[in-house]
Amino acid sequence: TGGRKTGYLKISVSLELAEDADRQRLESVLPRVIDNFQVYLRELRVEDLQGSAGLQRLREELLLRVSAAAKPAHVKDVLFREMLIQ
Repeated sequence: TGGRKTGYLKISVSLELAEDADRQRLESVLPRVIDNFQVYLRELRVEDLQGSAGLQRLREELLLRVSAAAKPAHVKDVLFREMLIQ
């Protein structure tokens, strides 16, 4: 809106867990994790994702959101498997 061009983001991520036992806990809250990710991603602008600093901020924000949703499971990292920005 407001004359701005609509942008699209498609990402695929893997989550690195501290312990294999955390997998079941994470799977049980996966719908919440996906919802948290989508709410955050819808607020982003293409400019927010530019450069390595933008991608690092994205990784940190996703890690915060998944960590909060999956507690007490410990998610060590968010790894980008695929990313398409248009």
